Order: sequence, then structure tokens, then C-alpha cells
Amino acid sequence: MRAPEISDFATYRTIAMSDRAGFMYSEPLDREGAWLDFTQCVANWLLRGHGLLTITGREDATVLGFVLICMEFGDREPELGWFLAQDAEGRGIAFEAAQALRDWGIGIAGLTSLVSYIDPRNDRSIALAERLGARRDPQAEAAFDEPLLVYRHHPREVPQ
Repeated sequence: MRAPEISDFATYRTIAMSDRAGFMYSEPLDREGAWLDFTQCVANWLLRGHGLLTITGREDATVLGFVLICMEFGDREPELGWFLAQDAEGRGIAFEAAQALRDWGIGIAGLTSLVSYIDPRNDRSIALAERLGARRDPQAEAAFDEPLLVYRHHPREVPQ
């Protein structure tokens, strides 16, 4: 994982504008919406001390996807999120990246907890959140008008 670079936007845009983005947004974004989302997540580093990281291949610098701790506009608390290029899925990459960033956020950055907002139809992200040790938070879910699962990552789940 590394800090995002402007060239990473090409992969970010491809993911955010694809049909698969329906799990992340109400519908796929257009180019401008993808840019605004990308820059908002990158800006979180300056504004909040956490944000978007780029996941690259170990063998080369190919951008495989992204992991983040972000508080985007409208979020109620810091979110741990992940999304990969389609050809990078199913290899354990999202788990490894999300686990490392979660441990950093709670263990080092001093966040008291993190949430993952997940579309109820996104079985793969639900399985990943549960594999990470997160549990659903019905109280947090009740605050939303639309169907949304809120998985909470607690400090006790993070190895010390």
C-alpha cells in the first residue's frame, strides 16, 4: 500500500464508473463524480489524518485497488472501506489491506472504532467484514433511511 498518486485516478474512475459501483454508491458515478469522490478521500489525509491508500501489486506497480479510512460528506464516523479492480478480486488482497489499515487506525492513529457501510446485496464485502472480526451494529443501521448494513470494528479485535 502507498499514498495515492494522480495517475491512480484512472483505476479509481474505472471502478467508480462500473456497474459494480452500485454497491458503493446508489449508482455508478460519472467522471466528475468519480473525481470528486477520489479527491475527497485523498483530502481526508490533510483534514483528518487518515484517508485513501492505493493497493499495488508486489511484483510491479500495477494498481489493484484501494483501501481507506475516510469520513466523507454525510458520514457519521470514520469508515473502513475497500474496493478492488475486478481482476484483483478473490486473492485475499482486500482482507490483507483492510486488516493492516484497520490495525493502524485503531492501534496507532488512536481511532476508537471504525465502521464499514455495506450494501445488503454485497455478499463479498459482508463476508470480508465478518472475516475481519467486525459485527453488525443495528443501532447505527437504524439511523439510515435506506437499507444499509453497518459493521463495527472494535479495538479489542485488533492484535496488540
